[in-house]
Amino acid sequence: MLSKLQQFILEACMEGGGSVPRSVVDASPEKSSSKAHAEHYKSIITVSIERLIDRGYAVGYGTKTQEKLFITKIRLTPAGKRAVLAARKTKQQKLPYVRSKNRII
Repeated sequence: MLSKLQQFILEACMEGGGSVPRSVVDASPEKSSSKAHAEHYKSIITVSIERLIDRGYAVGYGTKTQEKLFITKIRLTPAGKRAVLAARKTKQQKLPYVRSKNRII
């Protein structure tokens, strides 16, 4: 099960043609107005991206130092594309299709 932030990251990658720079994800419109959330927003996004990479939904490109990983670009894997399509199917509303038996021609 993916969180809403992880679904947003995967959806942004899908809309970007399979890969997207980190700046697109950081400019998410879902930012909260609270100061505590704003301070830790980048670390929350980083943890979400790292978990997507661990699950095999995405590949991260960037620089790795001894202490930290700097992700600059995110690319979807085939498993990530399937997850996005599955999430889209659950959100798709089904319209009722009722055929009238007494049609006048």
